[in-house]
Amino acid sequence: PVVRSLVDRIGGARLNSPNDVITSADGSVWFSDPPYGMVMPHEGHPGRREYGGSSVFRLDPGAPPGRCLVPVVTDCVAPNGLAFSPDESVLYVSDTCETLPWGGGGHHLRAYDMVRWPDGGLTARHGRTIAEIGPGVPDGFRVDVEGRIWTSSREAVIVLEPDGTEIGRVPVPEKIANLTFGGDDGRDLYVCATTSVYRIATITTGATTARERARPRR
Repeated sequence: PVVRSLVDRIGGARLNSPNDVITSADGSVWFSDPPYGMVMPHEGHPGRREYGGSSVFRLDPGAPPGRCLVPVVTDCVAPNGLAFSPDESVLYVSDTCETLPWGGGGHHLRAYDMVRWPDGGLTARHGRTIAEIGPGVPDGFRVDVEGRIWTSSREAVIVLEPDGTEIGRVPVPEKIANLTFGGDDGRDLYVCATTSVYRIATITTGATTARERARPRR
């Protein structure tokens, strides 16, 4: 297969180090662009941030040139993990700036209301912090069909209500990075940790898995 870049610049400036990627029902691609790959050599290549920030972008491949890539979240220091609520009315973003070399930052989850522009495009507004995650940071996370958030931390998978209220923890013997729902019925939670991948059986289904299965097949 031919591999090609969809985007690598905003205006004339290079992106930082794109991280998490999700897609919405309208076909747009949403991705976070923290500075980790530039300021932490073991995670990328040292460099200088060219557009002067760290954003979450919305990429609409069908939009006119110059309007296909739009920053939709600009108030996070180091936006990392991304996920939509089951009905895609809310975008969740983790800010993990605590792990930057200079430290002292946040380790929290933020929620944004999805708002549609007059031209039909989507953006994110009314950002608010719904949970501080600890110990560790909410690197990667996913949402289940009931809207609950399953997030990584240093020592456990933490389960939150949509408003950020913690309702449970599943201990994992290693530091966790990312996780996702999968398996034959979509009820297995796969957890990427420091040296191993773990599988946790649940009684729910990932929201993304459910949406994919509900889409008509071509």
